[in-house]
Amino acid sequence: MPHLRFLAAASIALGLASAAHAQMEIPAGSEGSLGGGSQDLGCEAVTIAGSYALDGGTLQNAGAFLIETGGVLDAQGSIQLGSDFRNQGSLNAAASTMVFDGSCAAPGASLTVSGITTVANLTFSSSSGQSFVLPNGANIVVTGNLVLQGQPGQPLQITTASGQPATFTLGPGAQVTQQNVNLVNVYIGPPPSAAPVAVPVSGLGWTAGLALLLSLLSWGALRSARIRSFLRTQP
Repeated sequence: MPHLRFLAAASIALGLASAAHAQMEIPAGSEGSLGGGSQDLGCEAVTIAGSYALDGGTLQNAGAFLIETGGVLDAQGSIQLGSDFRNQGSLNAAASTMVFDGSCAAPGASLTVSGITTVANLTFSSSSGQSFVLPNGANIVVTGNLVLQGQPGQPLQITTASGQPATFTLGPGAQVTQQNVNLVNVYIGPPPSAAPVAVPVSGLGWTAGLALLLSLLSWGALRSARIRSFLRTQP
């Protein structure tokens, strides 16, 4: 694979050298690696159609991020994302730190985040009242730290488009930090059930059981009265 890795590296270098509309791209069939290092993308868009690995390294200031169908991102390391994130391929983030801060988007913008299932440490933050939109029914498992951080007077908003709510599920020992955040159709832990709670009953049911008990008590009282009356009439 050395030749393919060279092509991927050349593609990245070309993206870094472009002045306008710069883009980091991993073409289909190619491989790339950060090699455990650190790279500031300067809000460049990122498209991964091949395979790319952080290898414990750090990507900073990534712009609009797309993992195409068939693309693979091994994100074990740290990645800071400043715009939309869409995963249509494969993402390994079980040992990753992912930070979404909207730093490459306009103040107050609405940003889309999709295709994340399990992540070690996850942060959503904004200093300008931005909102992050999760897919309907999304379930993101966080095993380490979940940080949701907005600013006073400009709260961060995390929402879904509509329909089935999204959920942050916490792994054992996971920690949550939450300040100045509005969660709209999004829950930390399972959403509350809308189903009516059934009153437990047994046998004939509560009403029938109560009626039977009253009947037994009445019958017992009547029987006692008859016995006392019988005894009084005996010589």
